[in-house]
Amino acid sequence: MRTLVLGLGNELYGDDGVAIHVIRHLRQELEENKKAIKTLENVDLMECSLSGLALLDLIAGYDFLVIIDTIKKQSPIPGRIHVLEAENLRAIPGPSPHYVSIPQTLEIGKKLGLQVPSKIKILAVEAKNIYHLGEGLSEEIAQHIPAIIRKLKEILKNEW
Repeated sequence: MRTLVLGLGNELYGDDGVAIHVIRHLRQELEENKKAIKTLENVDLMECSLSGLALLDLIAGYDFLVIIDTIKKQSPIPGRIHVLEAENLRAIPGPSPHYVSIPQTLEIGKKLGLQVPSKIKILAVEAKNIYHLGEGLSEEIAQHIPAIIRKLKEILKNEW
């Protein structure tokens, strides 16, 4: 089973970059100790600031996709993790006719005859400052990176 862990976000917008940092931590962990991380064998790690149809090129050819991204909540608890399934996502139109949601992207991929992931999990991380221009994670979010990585490894282990 080909697996992709896709960290979505923009590190120029503070905490919106948490998934990028998670992917970088995992890569460093792999470089330091390849044998210790069996859950990451045969898993591709990718950081990305794209959205919509631009994701189609990245996810095509994979069987299992795990997306890590921030989520906006009315009263967020920074670092709280929600594990969602693809069917939990609404295929609603975005703020622009050029925006396509993840469910719509998958549907378009299928209609084009592409192999798109049949299994999808989303790790949605609550954050406060995802629209504040400024590099670097807040301390509130940075301290939750190990927990996000643990949850990701748990998901990968359960899917194998």
